[in-house]
Amino acid sequence: MSFLSRAVGALGPNRSLPERVALFAAAAAVGPSFEPGLQPRKTMDQAIATGVISAATLSLVTATQSTIESLGNAVMKTRGIDRTHATSATKLLFNVGTNLAFAGVTEAVARLLPPHEDEQLRRGLTRVAAQRSSKVALAGAALSGMIGTFDLIGQKVPGLRWTNQVPFALPAGIAASAFEIHRVHQNAEEYGDTTIAKVSTRNSVAIAVGVGAGVLALQAGERALASQVSKALLRVAPDYDEVANPIGHFVALAILGGALTAGYEYATRRVEQGGAAIEPAYENPPTSRFVSGSPESSVSFDSLSREGRRFTNMVLTRDEIENVMGTPATHDPIRLFVGLDTSPVLEERVELLMDELVRTHAFEREVLCFASPTGSGYINYVLAEALEYLTLGNSAIATLQYSLLPSPMSLNRTGLAVEQNRAVMYAITGYMRGMPPKKRPKFVLFGESLGALTMQDIWQHRTVEAMDRDFVHSAIFLGTPSATEFAKAWRLDKEKIDPENVMIELDNYGEYLDLPDEQRKKIRYTLLSHYNDPIPKFGTNLLLRQPWWLGPVDERPEGVPRSSRWRPGTTFVLTGVDLINAMEVIPGIFGRRGHDYREDIARFVTSTYDLPATPTQLLKMEEALRERELQWAQRRVVTEQVARAKEALKREMKSWNVNGNSESVNDELWKELVASAQAEIIAEDAARQA
Repeated sequence: MSFLSRAVGALGPNRSLPERVALFAAAAAVGPSFEPGLQPRKTMDQAIATGVISAATLSLVTATQSTIESLGNAVMKTRGIDRTHATSATKLLFNVGTNLAFAGVTEAVARLLPPHEDEQLRRGLTRVAAQRSSKVALAGAALSGMIGTFDLIGQKVPGLRWTNQVPFALPAGIAASAFEIHRVHQNAEEYGDTTIAKVSTRNSVAIAVGVGAGVLALQAGERALASQVSKALLRVAPDYDEVANPIGHFVALAILGGALTAGYEYATRRVEQGGAAIEPAYENPPTSRFVSGSPESSVSFDSLSREGRRFTNMVLTRDEIENVMGTPATHDPIRLFVGLDTSPVLEERVELLMDELVRTHAFEREVLCFASPTGSGYINYVLAEALEYLTLGNSAIATLQYSLLPSPMSLNRTGLAVEQNRAVMYAITGYMRGMPPKKRPKFVLFGESLGALTMQDIWQHRTVEAMDRDFVHSAIFLGTPSATEFAKAWRLDKEKIDPENVMIELDNYGEYLDLPDEQRKKIRYTLLSHYNDPIPKFGTNLLLRQPWWLGPVDERPEGVPRSSRWRPGTTFVLTGVDLINAMEVIPGIFGRRGHDYREDIARFVTSTYDLPATPTQLLKMEEALRERELQWAQRRVVTEQVARAKEALKREMKSWNVNGNSESVNDELWKELVASAQAEIIAEDAARQA
């Protein structure tokens, strides 16, 4: 057989019907993957999204069509028909008939399970699986009809036998994708959606072709693995020939899934090591006795993790507060952080945090803030500093870490985090219950991203009034994830969860100012959620039903693409990719896009926590917040580069064996070089500001 014949056969004619249908579906899925999303998408982002969508389509369609084919084979066997010796007409009849019957049954199942907002996950997944299976079966019916028709034509007209060797599955899928890519770009331009502006049509076509080649390679690997599994099964159980093929595919997919899981676990370990690493900018313990990790603290500095060291070292001083607010600071701010590595026992971590609160007299401060961090342990610097400025240092912030991983990789740890936060809440409220009411601090809450989920779900299945009974004065939650059970219940039935209407969800501070005065005075719990932030929108609900924000075009909020359509798997993956770009921020430049809430935080702290300030103070504070963030970011970069340069210098001098001592380094020379570099950086900054 020539190379050309083998190549043509690999494109379809030498493949089974399930594989042909999967090839078509996987290639056709490339086009919809270019739908505009909530955040600007780069070419690499598009490649990732397209690859994931196409590969998932390939796997699911192969498994579904293999099941349908096995059902057809079983029916033929009950009729006494041997498939290997059946005529083309019989194969055509059974292939088309089985697919149409399967499509009818699965469509009926889907219609019996109409979507609604508070449905169980199992019910929703059953409906979506039935809908997808119905479409796969219809595609299988169409494709098997074409294949069977060409076979019959070849038998009737010998001169046209070449028609049954036409590899139309993959080319048809690529053609469908090319048309869809053109349509998507055209509609995006018509509606003014710019999130795919950096993904050119030329690059789109190149990606589509590349993904097509990748699909072939992936399917070849899956096919070979499934074939070996099927053969092994038939050797052990020859009577199971009808189900050997689908079982082979399911096992192959399971093996591929296991490989992906192993890769994910390896990546997780690498990320955790980074989360625990000591950064050169924060290699020394803090000196203030009012923060964790200091010499007076019972929390060791080494146990704080990267984010804990940042949080405690960046505490404001009295002088910094006075210079910005124009009024002497009354106290040194308190920042308490108990890292995940402090103790493997939850109760011991909670007890240690309470010991820190008592040691620093945090319950005697004007404001006590219990903050739940993001997955990595990050507490928003702008929130912490705004609170310290506005209270003139008379504040305490306490947090307990539950993971070293970024929030998307910490989703499996939310149960631990909620349990941990609930234990802290019980301990704090129990302590305050024993205090005279007039001496209790103003107790406020804060949570961002996964921190918002793990804080709010302390009161899962309860109402806002439960927060009041826990002495909570007010709370700010940034970018509350869609999986937050408390927020989900509140959005579905605000009358039940919040009868006093003291909680509100806003996109920005301007919306807060637009509210009637009477309503503004009542608000004590603020959920700040940008319309184009994917974190409050990403979840399994995207797989189950059309979300509210992708409803009628004229009713969509600002920032949501008007040309996009809801497609269960595609929308889920694209919104997942948006998560990465939503958190891109530039130090010192506050924005109001995606998951960047820095621009509005300070003003929400004044209004929600009821900490008034003059317009001049607010202006100076916001300027200081930007400058301080930029300075710390520069410090991190400079110290990191200096540390790398020093290590390189040590290695080089070690190779020289200077003065017979491989470890010797001329410290005076080193200090001179560093001082010179720092002077140049300061001069460049001054020139830019001028």
